[in-house]
Amino acid sequence: MEPTYITSRTNPLVVSLAKLADKKERDKTGLYIAEGFKLCKEACGRSRVRYAVIRHDREQQEQYTALAQRSGGEAIILSETAYDKITKDRSPDGILFVVEAESMEIPEHMNGERICILDSIQDPGNVGTIIRTAAALGMDRVILHDCADIYNPKVIRATMGAFFKMSVSLCGNLQKTIALLQSEGRRVLAAALSDQGITLGEAPLYPSDCPILGNEGHGIAEAVIDQCNACIKIPMTDKTESLNAAAAAAVLLWEYSKLH
Repeated sequence: MEPTYITSRTNPLVVSLAKLADKKERDKTGLYIAEGFKLCKEACGRSRVRYAVIRHDREQQEQYTALAQRSGGEAIILSETAYDKITKDRSPDGILFVVEAESMEIPEHMNGERICILDSIQDPGNVGTIIRTAAALGMDRVILHDCADIYNPKVIRATMGAFFKMSVSLCGNLQKTIALLQSEGRRVLAAALSDQGITLGEAPLYPSDCPILGNEGHGIAEAVIDQCNACIKIPMTDKTESLNAAAAAAVLLWEYSKLH
């Protein structure tokens, strides 16, 4: 099927796709945007693509068109002004996919999976970077509770394609999820400062452990910490009190990546 060519910024489809920058519209339509050749390539064959959108007169037009056709979505070619109405990228590649959101419910059983949990991490870049790091360091699933919208374009972009390879689940009740994991015989460890906690590198870790990383400013709620098996902390000098959430995740998950 030949691509549809659209020039007007006021075209109804262009207007509707531009609205996907807003979370309410993403929730309403069940659609989100993955932008850039790398992300679109990773999404291809792994997600249901509704539209494959290409900016007109790109040098990579033939390559982009071939990817659009493989995606299974309806191919749309937009004029530069129409495409720019949709994109939020300052230096757009000139290709984006409009993808159908999938169920992100927590499965009843997660035995054998390596899992980490993010609690109330609000910065989209941090959420996306941690998902990318988790994928790189051998985690199987990332569970999000009260975090930045997983379909925020900044989150998707920061994952650098890992979003389409990882299992990601959304959790409405963190304490219920902790109880579920503990019922499988797992330790759930809160990444938090505690004099009585586990210091990374000084106590054994297990592949079945589920570490929780908390909010950038407030950490993990006391009620959640109380339910966890223990706290785990990263040893640091007295020159700083804490690490950026994504940096802390990298240090912590690196230690878990060594386990077999």
